[in-house]
Amino acid sequence: MADTQQTLTALLALLADNITEAISAQDVRDIVETLRNGHGEISVSITSTSSYFPDAGTYTLSANDHNWDMSTNGQLRYIGTAPRAMIANCSFSMTSAGNNQVAELVITKNGTPLTPSVVRRKIGTGSDVGTGALHAFTSVVNGDYLDVRIRNTTSTANLTLETCNLFAMDMAL
Repeated sequence: MADTQQTLTALLALLADNITEAISAQDVRDIVETLRNGHGEISVSITSTSSYFPDAGTYTLSANDHNWDMSTNGQLRYIGTAPRAMIANCSFSMTSAGNNQVAELVITKNGTPLTPSVVRRKIGTGSDVGTGALHAFTSVVNGDYLDVRIRNTTSTANLTLETCNLFAMDMAL
């Protein structure tokens, strides 16, 4: 039988009273599967972007575990069976087509910005390569996806993400 993620509530109910000694070896394997953290990571080298949207660069699924995949370019998707808490981190480097541009980046879940992750970076000289990091904490269910979006809050000058790495780690709720 396949090992299966369960909700913590279901596992605690099973373990609450084992007077009947009904906990099987499979139940123990399911507990281990549920408590195992999963992770996924995508990265990209990008050539151009402008308004607040996911970038059109070619992403690579550079690391994954049993709970994550990238079925759509640029979207790190949770494919586990049980709802999970999730921590996401993103590092990036960027330039601008203009001087004194303010870039805003955010991690989104299913296209909706995770507002606490928003960072702003002023690019004084367009050719300067600047770096930054984003962080987010949320919960995910099967099919939820994460991505990084960017916009220029100063003008319509293009922003260029040179590198972008999005990493997510899930844990039992």
